[in-house]
Amino acid sequence: MNKLLHAGLRRLRQNRIFWVVLIAVFVLSLLNVYNSIRSWQSMTQDDYVVTLEDYFYNQAPFTGAFFAVFVSLFLGVEYSDGTIRNKLAVGCRRTDVYLSNFLVCLSANLLFLAVWLVCQIPGFFVIGPMEMGAGGFLSYLAVAVCFTAAFTAIFTMVSMQTSNKAFSVVFVMAVWLVLVLAASGIYDRLCEPEFQGGYAFIDGVFTMVEPTPNPLYLTGTVRTALEWLLDLLPTGQAILMADAVIEHPFREALLSLALTALVTWGGVWLFRKKDIK
Repeated sequence: MNKLLHAGLRRLRQNRIFWVVLIAVFVLSLLNVYNSIRSWQSMTQDDYVVTLEDYFYNQAPFTGAFFAVFVSLFLGVEYSDGTIRNKLAVGCRRTDVYLSNFLVCLSANLLFLAVWLVCQIPGFFVIGPMEMGAGGFLSYLAVAVCFTAAFTAIFTMVSMQTSNKAFSVVFVMAVWLVLVLAASGIYDRLCEPEFQGGYAFIDGVFTMVEPTPNPLYLTGTVRTALEWLLDLLPTGQAILMADAVIEHPFREALLSLALTALVTWGGVWLFRKKDIK
């Protein structure tokens, strides 16, 4: 296992895909913080009260796309070059091969996450410190690390079952897109207001109307179940982080770790059954 990890990390340092994704994360993160500072300046000139939290995490939903691209291409090359077959031929256990690939991909994805967060540091000097304080920041950081592990586990499982590199990229990106759409749909429903009302445009003028119950507002068991599902999905956690509305960081971190363990166990089981030619 240690030899597989050392070989994987050595290959990672020499891998062009890794460096391309790393540079892309770095450039896009700098563009993000630049646009955030410009937006903050414009908002404050119009007397709007905004804080660093309104901008700091807004790139979180896109981290999954970087992870998906890297994992699918990195592991796809393992198949196309015959590396996995060679590892098994020299006596490496399938479980060790799978777990070493997962850990190498996790190391790379955590580095991408670190680059994204470090690039947001100029916001502290221009916009100011976060209102959530150091404790809130650390809890958000823990959630980000844990949902990175969950993303990596999901993408590794899909990639390790697909021998064709092109198909691997397509399947992994499709999985990421489905997760994004599912989390976005759930979040939109949970954000529905309990009452409708306020102002309405009637006969050419804005008129005050009485609030009425919103039929789309969810209550009871359905709402609780969707809140837990949103907290379970790594894309859901990323969306909540982008809006800085994470209410249960400890629960979300635990759910991500549980999902990581479950998906990794399932991925190992499937890989042990896979016919590798």
